[in-house]
Amino acid sequence: MEKILSYVLIVVLAVIVVASVSILFALPTFWIVNWLFAPSALIAVFGVSKITLWQALWLNVLCGLLFKTIETSSK
Repeated sequence: MEKILSYVLIVVLAVIVVASVSILFALPTFWIVNWLFAPSALIAVFGVSKITLWQALWLNVLCGLLFKTIETSSK
């Protein structure tokens, strides 16, 4: 029983760490889009509005999937 509880605790802590790091990485995107681009030219030209922190997080995930480099080694 103690072994199962320790595994559950490790999984919960891992989820908390991954979520915290993801939000930490989303903060620069959130800041750049909302404070540098949204108030100025993008709203006037394209009608872009401010984004939420969760939208910034998913934007980082999407860019990571789209622009990920794949290294292959031929031996």
